[in-house]
Amino acid sequence: MRSTSMKLPLTCCAIIGLLTSCHRLEEREAITETREISSYAGKQHVDIPSSTRFFDDAKEKEQARPNFRELLTWTVPEGWTESAAQDPSGMRMLDLRFGPNQEGECYISLMPGPAGGLEANVNRWRTQMGQTPYTADEIAKLSKKPFFNRDATFIAFDGDFKGFGAEQAKTGYRLLGLIHSAEQATIFVKLTGPKALVDQNAAAFDTFCQSIKPNSALMKHE
Repeated sequence: MRSTSMKLPLTCCAIIGLLTSCHRLEEREAITETREISSYAGKQHVDIPSSTRFFDDAKEKEQARPNFRELLTWTVPEGWTESAAQDPSGMRMLDLRFGPNQEGECYISLMPGPAGGLEANVNRWRTQMGQTPYTADEIAKLSKKPFFNRDATFIAFDGDFKGFGAEQAKTGYRLLGLIHSAEQATIFVKLTGPKALVDQNAAAFDTFCQSIKPNSALMKHE
């Protein structure tokens, strides 16, 4: 197995405590995004093409965006590899592939705040699998698994998967997922692939989820 560890930027330090200790949740501040002032700010440039101004803004946002990949460490299961493909949603902090044709995928994403709430996120995944939404009662009865020293909601269902930006659904798929939500942040671990392949990798998914930890090196900065 391959272990991945990254250094955490100071702008993201607060969120580590949010995900690891219940009694420290209220003591942390939510991540705030800083943005440098454009070199064009404070003065008008009527002769500058809009494409140039757009590039300048995009560059500043990219420089200011916290690198959420540095918040965590994890161990990649044997046979899984990190994808070099561009994330169409722009929200994945880690994107893995597995299977004979790399048809299985598993990713981690982290969002500030409750990210719309558990019910909305579970039913978003249900919709992606061509399934009807769960009721609040059904969601309350979903299984839990330990994650970050707390219970995370575990999701597992079959269907025809149509991911973000896909034109056609992939039939005979299975989805496994963990959602750990707090007031300050929500972390998602989601795995999809052909049902037989997912069943073969279910244990690897559990092991991978348990390997995801806060970057302990960061705690020294606090």
